Amino acid sequence: MRDGFRVFDADAHVVYPTDLWDRFLDERHRHRIGRRNPAGLEHYNPVTVDGRWSQHPTSLYGQFQQAINWTAQDMIAKYGEDIVMNGFTGDRVARALELEGVDLMVVYGPEYDMWLDGIDPELQAAMARAYNHWSEEMREQSDGRVLASAPVPLNDVSRAIEEVQYAYNHLGTRCFWARPDYFNHRNLGDRYYDPIYELIQELDCAFATHEYMGLNAATAGSDRFTTFTEWHTVVHPHEAQYALLSMIVHGVFERFPRLRVAYMEAGCAASDRRASRARRRQRVPRAHDVGHRVLPP
Repeated sequence: MRDGFRVFDADAHVVYPTDLWDRFLDERHRHRIGRRNPAGLEHYNPVTVDGRWSQHPTSLYGQFQQAINWTAQDMIAKYGEDIVMNGFTGDRVARALELEGVDLMVVYGPEYDMWLDGIDPELQAAMARAYNHWSEEMREQSDGRVLASAPVPLNDVSRAIEEVQYAYNHLGTRCFWARPDYFNHRNLGDRYYDPIYELIQELDCAFATHEYMGLNAATAGSDRFTTFTEWHTVVHPHEAQYALLSMIVHGVFERFPRLRVAYMEAGCAASDRRASRARRRQRVPRAHDVGHRVLPP
């Protein structure tokens, strides 16, 4: 509590332990996750998944972390080697929340590692399960003050349903998330994801998207910008807008009117403009477009 108000940090961030996958990922998959620095460079958390870096070459070779004082050495100087190597533990974060007057926080992860195009669906689901068990540890260590939104493994909707139900039933999870990006040739408005939205609505839980700059995939700005400032300026709001637009135009909120969605770290300046433009385009014959009318807000 701060100044008489209860404070909820709806979009918090932590430093993850470098051994998260070693500790929590099912043993049969652990050999598929590695750490390898680009040649001649030192990078914080250079994770590989089945031999592919989870972060974009522009980030890795452009040394973006150096530009924002976020290299391993920068972090050690700020937090100490123990925290950098072992990550923020729940009890430490809870003490920091107490000092700042924050009552509760939610984190969204993993940022990159389970979102590569073409990732093995079984591995992606296993990574979601592992992350959820890490989040359970954080919640217990923090006496319930550090929560995590559970990642939804979008690559296989049947596995996604299983993981959502598991997190809800066994871990007490009440919020779920996915990146807003174009993933495996689908936008978030694709009907393939309808069973996920239906279940989350039925469970009366929240769904969120959260962009993180630097995924090793095609994201807004990745094809044209090579500086941190340019790419970071556009990728978060644009990807969130793409997801919002897709979900509106393809009728997600009409099919699931009780679904609650938050587009995190997105800003809101362009949302009304984009919705307005979508409504003006209702004059386009629907047979040649999305097949149904977008309802007014």
